Amino acid sequence: MCLSWGTQPQRLARLKPLLGWVLACSVASIHAQNPNLETPATADALSRAEVLGLYFTPPADVAAAVVDVINQSQSEVLVQAYGFTHNGIAQALVKAQERGVRIRVLLDQKSESTNRYVVDLFTTNNIRMRFDGNHAIAHNKVMIVDDNIVITGSFNFTNSAQTRNAENLLVLRSTDLARNYKTNWLEHWKHSRD
Repeated sequence: MCLSWGTQPQRLARLKPLLGWVLACSVASIHAQNPNLETPATADALSRAEVLGLYFTPPADVAAAVVDVINQSQSEVLVQAYGFTHNGIAQALVKAQERGVRIRVLLDQKSESTNRYVVDLFTTNNIRMRFDGNHAIAHNKVMIVDDNIVITGSFNFTNSAQTRNAENLLVLRSTDLARNYKTNWLEHWKHSRD
């Protein structure tokens, strides 16, 4: 028997409080197991985060959700990606920069050779990039938008993630979370190279 949760907006409305609670409990549990562990994103900040979207591939068009957030950006988009081959997402970043949005892209060092189309597109359009080779894999998949929206999940910004893989993406609105993600992003930016 299959129970209907209603339309997608209705399902998302039902999931928002649950997701906030799950995130808050997860951080509290991790901190309880290791009180010396730094947890800059407090359980309270996580519980206050507004879930703007939760997507799974298949069948969701996750890339379209990412492009939509980029298209609405007004001041800054910081990208941290392991893989980046999706043309639509890359083009949305180029267009955002043309509108005056500050774009910075931080990629895994291997991207210099494996993601040439996107790297060349960003170079041609003067989007500032750095390559993080300080780790075995710089495996983050994050965007911080306008200091109050965080995009994260397993979804690499790639064609395969959109068309062939099982992936998830979470879009959150929280100034506190965005500040924590941006602090981490800046630490990686500092040790990365142009």
